[in-house]
Amino acid sequence: MKLRIKKIKKKYIVLVLSAVLIAVTAFTLAYFTSSDEVTNRFMGVYPPEEKPVADITVTEIFEPPTEKSDEPFQKSVQIENNGNIDCYIRVRLEFSSSEVRDISWLSNDDEKDNEDAYINASEYRYSSLPDGWEYREEDGFYYYTEAVAPSDRTASLIKWVKTVFPDDDSVDTDEYDIYVYSEAVPADDEDGERMTYEEAWR
Repeated sequence: MKLRIKKIKKKYIVLVLSAVLIAVTAFTLAYFTSSDEVTNRFMGVYPPEEKPVADITVTEIFEPPTEKSDEPFQKSVQIENNGNIDCYIRVRLEFSSSEVRDISWLSNDDEKDNEDAYINASEYRYSSLPDGWEYREEDGFYYYTEAVAPSDRTASLIKWVKTVFPDDDSVDTDEYDIYVYSEAVPADDEDGERMTYEEAWR
């Protein structure tokens, strides 16, 4: 009877030890093979292409006189390319009154007081214009012959204006306007080839 109890105890101890050994082995294996999983999803989408935009702004330094005067005043006219493509630009320059135009003088000289640089406004279009500018009689526009890159500007078309009012008051006006109207077209054709300004404006 005692022998049987000993055998049972031995079997029990062996079973317990085996169970403990299996548990320890399983824990150790689990410890060394622990893993985690994270899913990162990537979308295979290209950023949208930027749409070509031709956008321009008339930028000028304008300091008109506070009263009727024959003194020159600054009106420096340039056109800025605010778009994202190279552009060709053209400008129409007009006075609100032809009478005032005929007694006004324009200059693109850096010096305000250089009298030799002033040209009558009615004849300015036919004069030696600033570099890059040409005038077309058929449509009345001043054309900038060079392509203007984004964030760049044209050269100044005019810088100074002087209106000499006659002593006899034959031109009766206290106010007048100088209108600056501008347009732009892409400098490259649909195939990305650079055009001349004449080709771009056809």
